[in-house]
Amino acid sequence: CMCSNGTSIKMKNLFYNVPARRNFLKSEKVEMRHITEEFIRIALAYPSIKMKLSHNSNEIFHLEKTNLRKRIVKIIGGRKNESLVPIQETTSLVEIEGFIGKPESAKRTRGEQYLFVNNRFIKNNYLNHAINKAFENIIPSNYFPSYFIKLIINPELIDVNIHPTKTEVKFENEKEIYAILRATIKRSLGQYNIAPSLDFSQEISFNSIFENNREIKEPKIKINKLYNPFNKDKVV
Repeated sequence: CMCSNGTSIKMKNLFYNVPARRNFLKSEKVEMRHITEEFIRIALAYPSIKMKLSHNSNEIFHLEKTNLRKRIVKIIGGRKNESLVPIQETTSLVEIEGFIGKPESAKRTRGEQYLFVNNRFIKNNYLNHAINKAFENIIPSNYFPSYFIKLIINPELIDVNIHPTKTEVKFENEKEIYAILRATIKRSLGQYNIAPSLDFSQEISFNSIFENNREIKEPKIKINKLYNPFNKDKVV
């Protein structure tokens, strides 16, 4: 809900008098991970808002007002800055902005994948497929690219009430958005000269050459000094 500037919200003993609800909670570690992930989603959606997260008097995040790039770096880590590639596109249907990770930052897990529609975090397998297709032949098939992408679209063209958690959204022009998103990412990868990385696995053809530290001998070239290309008679 909307709050006045400077409003502070504190929650304590939320399920103290409701044991039935407490039974659905996992361990403290697991629940804190869920809370932290939700905090990160909101922090990425609104980088212009100062945010702080504490747990048991320990400060986990202290985020100042900034832009999206700096907030990503603050949350994910300083090394992330060098691997971020900006994307930007404006059409009559949708506006796209944000960052994708360079191929070498791809991981075997989906952790660093954040997609927002009108500043609402969503999960959408169809659009996720569009992003993966843009990285096709650039990263191995068992790796997942990092992305922090925001879509701005007319609210009348989406339905946010198809799932209880509100993390799934139905698009009226899903195929068009798929094509625009994929093309935008591919263009950014091309503009920044992103090439396939060889860091993921060693080229198999190299293995046989250096197998068992075998000595590599220089090839011998046989030359027939009597050969004359203008002589019709065969020279042996």
